[in-house]
Amino acid sequence: MTEVSMIPLKEKAVKFPEPARTLILSEPDNMDAKEFITKLGTWEKLLGMQNTR
Repeated sequence: MTEVSMIPLKEKAVKFPEPARTLILSEPDNMDAKEFITKLGTWEKLLGMQNTR
């Protein structure tokens, strides 16, 4: 199992709009790479929704 450190993303997420910021910051500091890739799509959609407002 390959793990991804969420710490660099969390450092950037403090500047993201809600709800993406809270969602990303609530994730564990390390997660399985497959889970990370799956969640990227959700986070991208949340950030994209904020940009269309």
